[in-house]
Amino acid sequence: MADLEAVLADVSYLMAMEKSKSTPAARASKKIVLPDASVYSVMHKYLNERDEVTFDHIFNQRLGFLLFQEYCEQLCDEPVPQIKFYEAIKEYERLQSFDDRLVRAREIFDTYIMKELLSCSHSFTLNAIEHVRKLLAVGEVPVALFEPYDKEIKDSLRGRIFSKFLKSEKYVRYLQWKNLELNIHLTMNDFSVHRIIGRGGFGEVYGCRKADTGKMYALKSLDKKRIKMKQGETLSLNERIMLSLVDCPFIVCMTYAFHTPDKLCFILDLMNGGDLHYHLTQHGVFDEKSVLFYASEVILGLEHMHNRFICYRDLKPANILLDESGHVRISDLGLACDFSKKRPHACVGTHGYMAPEVLQKSVAYDSSADWFSLGCMLYKLLRGHSPFRQQKTKDKHEIDKLTLTMDVKFPDEFSDVMKSLLGGLLQRNVPKRLGCQGKGSLEVKGHEYFKALEWKQVELLKLTPPLIPPRGEVNAADAFDIGSFDEDDVKGVKLTEEDQSLYKNFNYMNSERWQYEIAETVFDVVNQETEKLEAKKRGKQYMSILDINAQNGDCLLHGFLHKLGGPFQSVWTKKYFFLYPNRLEYRGEQAVSIFNSQKILLPLEDIRFVDEINYKNFRCIKIVLKDNRETLVLRAESETEFTEWFKEICKSYEEAQVQIKAGAKILKSNSSKTLMSYNSREEVESNHSQSTHSITAIIP
Repeated sequence: MADLEAVLADVSYLMAMEKSKSTPAARASKKIVLPDASVYSVMHKYLNERDEVTFDHIFNQRLGFLLFQEYCEQLCDEPVPQIKFYEAIKEYERLQSFDDRLVRAREIFDTYIMKELLSCSHSFTLNAIEHVRKLLAVGEVPVALFEPYDKEIKDSLRGRIFSKFLKSEKYVRYLQWKNLELNIHLTMNDFSVHRIIGRGGFGEVYGCRKADTGKMYALKSLDKKRIKMKQGETLSLNERIMLSLVDCPFIVCMTYAFHTPDKLCFILDLMNGGDLHYHLTQHGVFDEKSVLFYASEVILGLEHMHNRFICYRDLKPANILLDESGHVRISDLGLACDFSKKRPHACVGTHGYMAPEVLQKSVAYDSSADWFSLGCMLYKLLRGHSPFRQQKTKDKHEIDKLTLTMDVKFPDEFSDVMKSLLGGLLQRNVPKRLGCQGKGSLEVKGHEYFKALEWKQVELLKLTPPLIPPRGEVNAADAFDIGSFDEDDVKGVKLTEEDQSLYKNFNYMNSERWQYEIAETVFDVVNQETEKLEAKKRGKQYMSILDINAQNGDCLLHGFLHKLGGPFQSVWTKKYFFLYPNRLEYRGEQAVSIFNSQKILLPLEDIRFVDEINYKNFRCIKIVLKDNRETLVLRAESETEFTEWFKEICKSYEEAQVQIKAGAKILKSNSSKTLMSYNSREEVESNHSQSTHSITAIIP
């Protein structure tokens, strides 16, 4: 029965893998629905306040660029040929072979430069033309060949064209996507979990599929009770921090992180080709040519971490994972640490791979430890065991003793250049170790062993992997061999509010990675479905959000809010609100129909105070009116909308109060002046009357 369950788990996992490569409609089991276009006003103000409504900010985001490109090609009232020129340049920069670049460079020069020059429509500088022409004349095609044009194209787009984009429906769509992005709150319901593919000290790793895009990920699920039992809170939170600092094709990176009452969940790149330890046991040791490939990709992963002052501290074959093409990434940053402010001195890692300075607990170290571990790992790939595991001993004290004292001797079958590389990496004296003499990874990359290697090719994943994992296989240990935790271990462990508060800032989403996930999967489909819904609204005589905005020029904010009402204040009704400097207006849900003009006005001077309350797990705006009249309770669809509405209503209310008080002072002042004037006039008239009587008395 157990064997049957293992087979079913494998089949489920492999089917999910295949489904993730299918069409968007088939791969997603949960639809993405964009928020209503009415978020335009709120989102524009929200992003503008954060200086994010700029050409560079929008153009350099994946979804922003795609929508700006669509505007230029479909909606702009003037030709924008430079957008295609820009795309051609980016396509050229991705080419690797010299011949391909030469052919494409000449095509671009003929199509976008010479053709426009001949028609007198070329709008770029002479310096840019000469830069490209001179290099092409001598057959040079560097990656940065068109760099001057790159800058000038952006400069030509950032002015008038970008201003028009900001008044278009494509910008409204961009704001809808940004609203969705800023309000993502993931739970386990957003993923379908499949086969277990690994297990660690605090939890398991599963293959999983994201429901709304169909993209496959690895779910690393850590048990909070097990973490508490082993006092691993600091390690778990440290891993979350370290993963948020890296984004590299040679490291297993994190796209999302969230937590449930029981689990910490990391959503990571899925590497379904197994690890190097697994393949070492399956296929035996590797030759030096194969090791060159793995060493080069691992070095780039270490370089990325070291440039960010991260020491990895756990380099070994079991932590080097293969993707389905055979390229490798460093995984599991649980023991990684930041050495930018203080160098670590803790003895952590795997025995047989730890550097001597790590074993000497009182000695501080930095990235030096990783270069020693790299030497140990390469030795194992070539020989099947660590250089300090003689006769496959498992005695940790003996392994550590050998690490601290033994000079490694290399087998005769190792080439001289390999002996030189390993000798440099396994140097016990840190200042003499390769990679620790002042130039870091450049020293290692510059070693003779890598002499024939083009590092640019390595960076772009252009080298041919020596081992391509079998397709249609899981490439991991059997689910029952991996095993599971004994739940009785944590039976008496209770999670308190204080325990849960440790994880209040645990949630994470990488914006760039999310946007690329959307762009590669369901972006076009979701946009098409949204356009159909908006076309139906236009057919029902609904005004476009841009028309509403244009007709309410002095409006500070507008959009849908939910108002609490009905019997016993228990029903939420959707209303369209307008906030002006002196009043708050709202209309029915059909307010955006051109036939509906009914509105309710609430002068800001009638408000007694504005507050934030929590009503049935909703953050709400409470507006209390003077003279114990109606109290308005409002909520928004998203956290971003609530934040902006609450801030703007409070700000407008406070400004209105200042004006009312100022007005009262003016009225009081004018009243005093009027009274004084009246008293003075009475006194003058009285004096005048007395004088007249006196004169009358004198004249006979």
